[in-house]
Amino acid sequence: MKIFVFTATRFPEGMAATNRIYCYAKGWKAAGIDTEVLICRNIGADDGRMSYEGRKGDLTYKYIVNQKYSKNSLKRKIDWFFLDFFCCIPYIWKHLKRNDIAYVYIYNNILQIILITIAKIKGAKLVRETCEHPSALGGSGKIKALYRWIEYHLLFPKYDVFIPISRELDNFVKKYKSKKAQTLIVPILVEDNDTINVSQKASLYDVPYIIHTGTMLEQKDSISIILKAFAKYKETNSDKLRLVFTGQHANDKCSYIPTIKKLGIEKWVDLLGLVSKEEVTILQHYAAMSIVYKSDNLQTRNCFPTKLGEVLMGGIPVITTNVGDANLYLKNRENAIIIKDGSIEELCDSIVYLMTNPTVAKSIGEKGTLIAKMHFNPISQGMRMAELFKKM
Repeated sequence: MKIFVFTATRFPEGMAATNRIYCYAKGWKAAGIDTEVLICRNIGADDGRMSYEGRKGDLTYKYIVNQKYSKNSLKRKIDWFFLDFFCCIPYIWKHLKRNDIAYVYIYNNILQIILITIAKIKGAKLVRETCEHPSALGGSGKIKALYRWIEYHLLFPKYDVFIPISRELDNFVKKYKSKKAQTLIVPILVEDNDTINVSQKASLYDVPYIIHTGTMLEQKDSISIILKAFAKYKETNSDKLRLVFTGQHANDKCSYIPTIKKLGIEKWVDLLGLVSKEEVTILQHYAAMSIVYKSDNLQTRNCFPTKLGEVLMGGIPVITTNVGDANLYLKNRENAIIIKDGSIEELCDSIVYLMTNPTVAKSIGEKGTLIAKMHFNPISQGMRMAELFKKM
């Protein structure tokens, strides 16, 4: 048995999806199963940022689409949604064997149809990653509704196993899966920071700071609330606390720059852009705290943010909201600060609390790390998955 992961995320460096796949491979390797990641879209490799194939950690990866995209927006969309995936057919047909696992970590219906068809002919098993609610991924109207109807009613019943990241998603897929198909909830996964000797690395700052990593999307991350709470904190506190953002949106074109300037906090906010995984780990390790703020909506109720596990593993206190599955693992003022969604005042008060109670903050961070190591361990969770796969 071999597991082929089909995705459209960047490799070998990327965001949450990339890190989750690495964590899976680590657990599957411990269970004696090899992993190959097949990237079905030419993201990053065509401009020299990524190599077309290679090995990193416990997996090999390969971009099976290597065409360069047109500058014409219409043609580029056609390439993305049609040609990319049809270019994958020869490779998939040649390498996917009976009893292998086709692990689908992509939401495009065309690729799903291709994979389902080839897997059924070849006798391979189909596993569907479900870490986001498909209906929350953007778009609306009749065409989008039809697209999702096809996915839910025609494609979902063809899968053998679903891997939802949360209880909400588990309940969702059970509405559409076949009676024989199984589900296994696998929460966020995060590698132990011991793989990077953080204590031997110097902090990038000589003042306290709040760290926020990953996307800066309002629907998922409620950045405007974080900025307003930080501005409120600065109104009554003259310390040197800074607010630091990393990620693809945290650059000089960031859509929140006008808000930052309007709130008068531009001299206290840093937009570092995309940084390496090692730099993220170092930034999280030395931060005073992190804020993982989730407002209550379809997307946040169903997803489970990887960044939460990363900051818990980093040993720093995290402020988060009472939305989603985090509450299954965390207790307020014991291993995290948990606040109600929508309260700028409560978020500001929580920042004050952690800044004025360093001993308590340190204890919360240390206990948060224990939770991450206990529940979000790639080896134990990957072996749970492998055990299920071997029984298929």
